[in-house]
Amino acid sequence: MINLQEYIQQSPFSKKIAVDELLFAEFTCPQDGKKTSVWWNDNFFSHVLTGTTVLKTPRGEYVLKAGDSAFARKGSLIGYNHTYEDFCELLIFVPDNFIKMVAQKYSMPFLIGPVNDPADTVIPLISDNILTAYFQSLLTHFVQPTPPASMLLKLKFEELLLNILSNNIHTPVNRYFFEVCRTAKPSIREIMELNFFSNLSLDEFARLCSRSLSTFKREFMQIYNASPGKWLMEKRLEYSRYLLKTTELSIDEIRLESGFENRTHFIRVFKNRFGVTPGKQKKAKRSVVEESYTRAS
Repeated sequence: MINLQEYIQQSPFSKKIAVDELLFAEFTCPQDGKKTSVWWNDNFFSHVLTGTTVLKTPRGEYVLKAGDSAFARKGSLIGYNHTYEDFCELLIFVPDNFIKMVAQKYSMPFLIGPVNDPADTVIPLISDNILTAYFQSLLTHFVQPTPPASMLLKLKFEELLLNILSNNIHTPVNRYFFEVCRTAKPSIREIMELNFFSNLSLDEFARLCSRSLSTFKREFMQIYNASPGKWLMEKRLEYSRYLLKTTELSIDEIRLESGFENRTHFIRVFKNRFGVTPGKQKKAKRSVVEESYTRAS
């Protein structure tokens, strides 16, 4: 599992301009058709310059082409795949405390509108002339002989957030910003329910939830009355059994989808929990389907 934010900071394929916790990056990745899963520490905006990327979340799949933009909220994971031609995007990482500071500094109203379904991990942005011009203006800073002054860079970050906050076409992002400003920390329950199948360490889950490991464990126990390790094991096993009963995926595909790296370990803990191996569970499901088909015939 790759931490996208740390990878971008260390990548030789990216041009970076940073000040404090804020980061602009122009990231170029040669197309190799390789799929991966990524997570990140801070919220980020993405604007595709060339190529196409496919972002897969637990709730859907998003295809971004040249000229498309999206917002990705922190505390999330996505499947990531660059396709077709050499891929290049502009990435802008923005921590929660900066969002709060800008909203307070300018006393911005939140144009959130009626609440429907909660926003997904990835929120596509509706392009307009102002937003497109903003992203193009950022590119000029990467070709200057010297990086911009810190104050100018911070103003560019503020400009992006003000564009979003002052425009009612970006309602899902505004609603998320509103939640960021009224809560101290992201919800452990929401993050864990969305990402339990991801093969992260407890320390990485704690970082995903913006907490120290000890605080994460303590608050987790208060919420679920179970340790993170035991809860994750139970959720992953239940999810793997659900996939065995409802899909045609192979045992190894289900194992990986459920967050288990080791095949032997997966089979052993599954049998200990449910009394049968994953293979027998899958055969039982196939027998039920065949019997139903025979009766219908």
